[in-house]
Amino acid sequence: MQNLKRNERFFLTVTLFSSFFTSLMAPFWVIYFNKINLDFSQISLLIIINHIAVILFEIPTGALADTYSRKFSVLLSLLIGSLTSIGIYFNTSFTVLLFLYFLSGVGATLNSGAFESWFADSFLLGQKEMDLTKYWGRLTSFNYLGSTIGFLGGSVLVRYNIFREIWLIEGIGIFLVFIYVFLAGKEAKLQKKTDEYSYREYFNKIAKGTVYLFKHRILLSITVGSFFFFFSSGIMSMLWQPYFERAGIPVELFGIILALTMVLSIFVPRYADRIAERFGGAARTLMIVSITSALFIFMMYAIPKYSFIPYIIYTAVYSAHTPIFMSYFNKLIPSSERATIISIYSLFISVSTILCTYSFGVLSDKKGLYAALFLSLITALISSIPFKRAIGLEKEL
Repeated sequence: MQNLKRNERFFLTVTLFSSFFTSLMAPFWVIYFNKINLDFSQISLLIIINHIAVILFEIPTGALADTYSRKFSVLLSLLIGSLTSIGIYFNTSFTVLLFLYFLSGVGATLNSGAFESWFADSFLLGQKEMDLTKYWGRLTSFNYLGSTIGFLGGSVLVRYNIFREIWLIEGIGIFLVFIYVFLAGKEAKLQKKTDEYSYREYFNKIAKGTVYLFKHRILLSITVGSFFFFFSSGIMSMLWQPYFERAGIPVELFGIILALTMVLSIFVPRYADRIAERFGGAARTLMIVSITSALFIFMMYAIPKYSFIPYIIYTAVYSAHTPIFMSYFNKLIPSSERATIISIYSLFISVSTILCTYSFGVLSDKKGLYAALFLSLITALISSIPFKRAIGLEKEL
């Protein structure tokens, strides 16, 4: 029991402080890159190169964690995260920033899955039947708590004209977490896998899953709907900072705004099942979420000076999408195909993210932020059409 408490304390501490330090710049990063004379197209390319790195390195870094050491994988991720943040502080060259964001994507894949697997193994080793639900809940709560405090902390720093230095604080903070993990992290010896990870196997799974997805009309409809929904929300994630700044909303309030959206994003998903039941099923609710999202995006256009109010409500509506969608999506997939189909879905969303990021950059530079906001509104409305189609297909079946 003492070991369990020590393990839990270790993982909660790492989660709290890593999410805190990585959230300090989150409400301001687009503004920061604008201030060092990067245009929106260049900022978009930073995010695109980061996503490309994630797609390319997800498999080999997963193999590293499974076959060598999860602690080593997490440590390497933290070290890369620290170095990239410090590197951003010392550099304004776009070429160097591209390299750092690519490196950051590689670092993200080193942590992706490795930390969670290490966490689960530390509890399940020798206790295979142990229910981890409450432990996962605490880990998630500490992640949200760290992020919320980080958003607020970032606002305080910006209020006192500490802006660029946030990157340095973030980098040093992550390095302190690295030292803590190195000294305090205990990893049990696990039986190493002999399975080989290969891109050929990955693409075979992708091909198989794609065929299944295109044959299942409801699955295909809601996947297309989600593609456009995340296209719209992806634009919003890039847009809100410069849009608010140009509307005259003080930058030091951005962390408070993001903290409020985080609180709502914790609260709303807890009632996702009741919301779906209240509105007559998952497909209908997803359609309503898309239309309602478009309504609040329009309100941001109509009242730019107070656009933070509809934006906060928009994020609450947005947060209902994933729990409702994933529950519905999984019910339509046989267990034997689940992992493959979910991988295909994730790939679709990655493509949507890359495309919307590119569209935001080009459109904002050439036509302005209002044009990008309009595209977000239109794609939110478009996303409701496949969900409406799914309702019709349900009736046919």
